[in-house]
Amino acid sequence: MPTARTLIGVAIASAALAVVAGGACGYTVGMRAADPAREVMASSPPSGGRVAFVREAPCGQGRCQTLWLGATKDEAREVATLGGREQCEGIAWSQDGYRMGFLVNGYELRVFDSEPRTKVAQVNLIEPDGIPSSRIARGITFSANGAAVTFDDCPRWTSGCRSGLAGIR
Repeated sequence: MPTARTLIGVAIASAALAVVAGGACGYTVGMRAADPAREVMASSPPSGGRVAFVREAPCGQGRCQTLWLGATKDEAREVATLGGREQCEGIAWSQDGYRMGFLVNGYELRVFDSEPRTKVAQVNLIEPDGIPSSRIARGITFSANGAAVTFDDCPRWTSGCRSGLAGIR
């Protein structure tokens, strides 16, 4: 039987998805391995004109996620596949909508240029201590030129965040 602490941790982790994506994020829970492919998270930049989303589908390891990016959902193409225990936990956009990042496992930001949809960086925002990591990056914000991000480095299941900064090459 889950404890109150476990239930609070689940609620905080679910709320983190919306915070990391700047509130423009939806998440579907309770999917089973037999469910068809579903979109589990989507986001558009503040300037509009583009879309990023995550699809989840059954695969050999249970459920696998694919990361999609494009001008519209119809024109989007898959830019990455997450395997094993990897899971996208958020989407963040630069203010101009040119750069965006998928937050994987709560600590690793995979950054893409939205046109031509190429990966430009992969950076650990927080040093991982396992999967899932006991800490999670939240509230990711790109700098004006897209060369850095600020974020909150938070315990995954309790309160007590601290500020973080990471450069993107």
